[in-house]
Amino acid sequence: MLIGLHLRDFALAERADLELAAGLTVITGETGAGKSVLIQALAFALGAAPDLAMIRPGAQRAQVEALFDLSDAEARASVEQVLLAAEIPFEGELIIRRIVSRPQNGSGRLSARLRINDHATPVATLREIAPMLADIHGQRDNLSVLRPQQQLIMLDRFAGLDGERGEFAGLVRRLQAVDRQLAELSGNERERARRIALLQHEAEEIEAAGLSPGEDDALHALHTRLVHAQRLVEEADSARVALETDTLADALSAVRRMSAMDPGAEPLAGHLEAAAEYVAEAQRELREYADRLQLDAGQLSEVEERLALIAEMQRRYGDTVAEIIAYGERAATEAMELEQSVQSVDELQSEADTLAAEAALAGAALSDSRRKSAQDLLAQVQAECESLRLANARLELRFEPLPAAAGGRSLALRDSSDAQVPQRIGAGHVQPDGSAQSAVGFDQTGIERVEMLVSFNPEAPTQPLRRVASGGETARLTLALKAALGESDEIPLLVFDEVDGGLGGRSGGIVGDRLRRLAERRQVICITHLPQVAARAGQHVTVAKSADGDGTRVEVRTLDGDARLVELADMLGGDSIANRASAAELLQDAAVSA
Repeated sequence: MLIGLHLRDFALAERADLELAAGLTVITGETGAGKSVLIQALAFALGAAPDLAMIRPGAQRAQVEALFDLSDAEARASVEQVLLAAEIPFEGELIIRRIVSRPQNGSGRLSARLRINDHATPVATLREIAPMLADIHGQRDNLSVLRPQQQLIMLDRFAGLDGERGEFAGLVRRLQAVDRQLAELSGNERERARRIALLQHEAEEIEAAGLSPGEDDALHALHTRLVHAQRLVEEADSARVALETDTLADALSAVRRMSAMDPGAEPLAGHLEAAAEYVAEAQRELREYADRLQLDAGQLSEVEERLALIAEMQRRYGDTVAEIIAYGERAATEAMELEQSVQSVDELQSEADTLAAEAALAGAALSDSRRKSAQDLLAQVQAECESLRLANARLELRFEPLPAAAGGRSLALRDSSDAQVPQRIGAGHVQPDGSAQSAVGFDQTGIERVEMLVSFNPEAPTQPLRRVASGGETARLTLALKAALGESDEIPLLVFDEVDGGLGGRSGGIVGDRLRRLAERRQVICITHLPQVAARAGQHVTVAKSADGDGTRVEVRTLDGDARLVELADMLGGDSIANRASAAELLQDAAVSA
């Protein structure tokens, strides 16, 4: 659920902080007061495109922060999967922060930034999870029921077909994997042989080089020493000659004479004797160091040849010796796998044919189950529509077999299968909508495309729901759909704008009851002009517009007690004793009917 919505310099709202509760929340206020600012802000937080009008006049940027608690939401697993793939930490709470800034340096382009759980995030990720978080009626891009893909998901959940759909998807994935193997094995055999030869050559070349990790570093160090060998020998000889002077021996003789006269000078003799031993050892090591350099001088060409070999391999196989060795191992493995493939094209083709036959049976069964359940779903939605004063609404589900892809695999269904025939299914009727197809296409969702058709006018033909103009009728139809779907709908937040458009007080009470019933299973936010709807809410928010010398501002307040009574009285026609009494009666009736 949405637990907080915070606006800074958004539209006309300088600052607005809204803490939201579970259940039904209504937003009220005078026409033009800015109620839709909250919905617009939420839509922006869920991925709507930025607009200059979102930035309050005089401000340089606007910010919206939306806080969701999905700890107990059914959609948590789906959201978590997307966020983990995007490497965004998630433990049930979601903090979405979007900022839009005015154009800078005359660029004419708005600057927009997004952070999810304090991680910079591309908008594509936000738009992927947004449909799992909320349905916003009034912002058509965010209304999931308008999308045929979502309509198919809703039908499957209503019919309890998630398991069958998952089994079909598994068959399709296996079939596609076998088809990919077939394509690889049935490809150009000459190219395959050429690939094996190349891999073997590369692996043998790397193995023959006898490389060891870190070898290049050691060779570079040796190369540097050999290049400067002559100078190093000369310096070693100079150091050795300098140590061969008699100065230290003379000092040792003098101290020994001192010790003969004064035993207290004996420690000094010991120190000088140790120093003489160190000097002698240094002289020996300097001589050996110079001898080794003279002996190794002939290695320079060999080292340079080895380094040149490693450099050439680095150019072709990897930046380091370790990467070169790893490449050789991978090449040998791939060559072996290509050579030792035991599955023939015939065996794979037989497996693919078996999977295709199983998928055809499963796809036809899934389609038949969907078509049988479609009438039940539409009948329930139709009943909800009638109670919501949409008695003239007509609904159908159009089933169209997916076309077989040119040159690709299709499924051959039994001639008796209804899944081959395009149909329009309404409450209580099935209307053929075309001729059967001998072969149908498929994807992991099934073998057909399903779309809802609707008409609000008895004389008008039904047309796709996504093409119906947004307004009060579409909002109430959405409410009817959500009510019929019940617990099969996982979206935790539903937002309705203008759901009471064109309705009177009596109908408003019915709509309010439906909204409250819907809010027993999920969070519902509704902008309303009817006190009969507002009285059914567990939380009441009002939006008011004010003006002063600094401009026009929008203020958002949560109402309770007398303040809520006054607002309901104003909605009834003005704050009077009679209207307050009517408002109190509405609240009492709402409590009784709860």
